[in-house]
Amino acid sequence: MATAVSAVVTRRDHLLETALRLFNTHGFHATGIDKVQAESGVSKTTMYKYFKSKDELIQAVLERRHQQFGEWITARINVLSEDKYAGLAEGKLLALFDTLDEWFHTETFCGCNFINASAEYTELMNPIHKIATDHKLSLADYISTLIPDLEHGDRDELAKEICLLVDGAIVCAHTVGIKDSAERAKKMSLLLLKELGFVSVLKA
Repeated sequence: MATAVSAVVTRRDHLLETALRLFNTHGFHATGIDKVQAESGVSKTTMYKYFKSKDELIQAVLERRHQQFGEWITARINVLSEDKYAGLAEGKLLALFDTLDEWFHTETFCGCNFINASAEYTELMNPIHKIATDHKLSLADYISTLIPDLEHGDRDELAKEICLLVDGAIVCAHTVGIKDSAERAKKMSLLLLKELGFVSVLKA
């Protein structure tokens, strides 16, 4: 019984990973369900056993990507903050942009899945758009935990401003090819901290 369950999970995971790769490379609307089925090697019967529609598959892919992205960015920030900024109160915030910089320079970087999804599914109440919204709100909550203690200013509001820098850096790296956009955004984040009374030992 355990073997059968494991096999089912493995096929579903393989299907999601294949769909994620194709959506990431070609877009959501441009990638047909037949393409996902053919490249994954999963039969249509099996595919529709897991997902009743393409939209349902996209939602599952985005939920999986949300989990993967959260685990990856948290782990990488923890490592880089210790390696490069040990002892600095703003170390994890700076490591956020270093992590983005690494991502932008990978061969698989095709922009943000959630920005892309919200652009293709523009209706605010669309379930796919809502998943993209929830991802960005979750990222803002996480970023607020990276911000050092401020002399004055609202941590949550600053987190929203830093999210603007993050998303702007992603779009610039993807759309315009400005690969050092994360480094530029890091310098701007230091200026924001300075405006709120926090003085970094690093130059903005």
